[in-house]
Amino acid sequence: MGKVSCIMKRVKSAVLLIAAAGLLSGQNGGGCAGGPEVAPPPPPPIPVSHWGDNYFYNYEPPKKLPPASIKATVIVVNPFYKDAESSLIDPIYAQVGKGFSKSMGVDLDKIIIAKGMTSVGPYPTLDDVTYPDKKNADITLAPRVFLTTNTKYDKWEYVYYSDNEGKKVYSERKFEMKLGGWVAYEMREPLSGEKMWVKKLEMEGSVIKGWEIYEAIPVYETRYGGQYNNIPYQHLVRYDQGKMAYNGRTDAVADALKDYYPVIMEKAWTYLDTDEILNLKGKTKEIRELKRY
Repeated sequence: MGKVSCIMKRVKSAVLLIAAAGLLSGQNGGGCAGGPEVAPPPPPPIPVSHWGDNYFYNYEPPKKLPPASIKATVIVVNPFYKDAESSLIDPIYAQVGKGFSKSMGVDLDKIIIAKGMTSVGPYPTLDDVTYPDKKNADITLAPRVFLTTNTKYDKWEYVYYSDNEGKKVYSERKFEMKLGGWVAYEMREPLSGEKMWVKKLEMEGSVIKGWEIYEAIPVYETRYGGQYNNIPYQHLVRYDQGKMAYNGRTDAVADALKDYYPVIMEKAWTYLDTDEILNLKGKTKEIRELKRY
């Protein structure tokens, strides 16, 4: 019974240490005679983004017509995503918005070419389009992207992670985010910028989950007139949140947009009908005659 009791004591000690997430002193006690102590597993490394700051999306058109077989020239502009109330203006989503817009511009260019029309661009913004290209083009395609996020957080938890400095306490909180928004496919007369055609795709709200991790800065309590430094017990110290170590919200939005992306581009393929664009080409001519361009 003595040997069994010792084993049970070691197992119980290990379970308690794991449950406390290392926030106690981390000392394993005196151990048991007759066998090694059961040490808790090492803490995991801090998570890193699987995107690696490279927010790239891709779409391949389902079929291709011969190049320039349709007599229409379309200027392609990367989607505008910086509306004042859009979540994409938040600095933590800046690289996501930029990568999404650039990717969509590239793929819209591919769609125009695959449909047998001539594409010019893609340009970063409408202001970047040159006058000669405006004069020689029939249509400008300049979409807009608008995103909304509504985030709810769980309470803070304090856990160990390993980093370059070894084992450290970090503040972690889980979140649940509801995401929505829309994409507007807009066609404009190139010289005047007059809006000629708009079709809109609503991005139905989806719910995504994740977590954020911050540095935990220990703040020791003062008791009996003295400063208790290096006290291992949790009830003698609280933690303030320092700088962010892992931002799960950025990854969550990037992942959600990746799921939406095929739908967004398939709608673009459907909406960019060559017969309709040829009809708009005639209206462009009428606008220019009226405005005497």
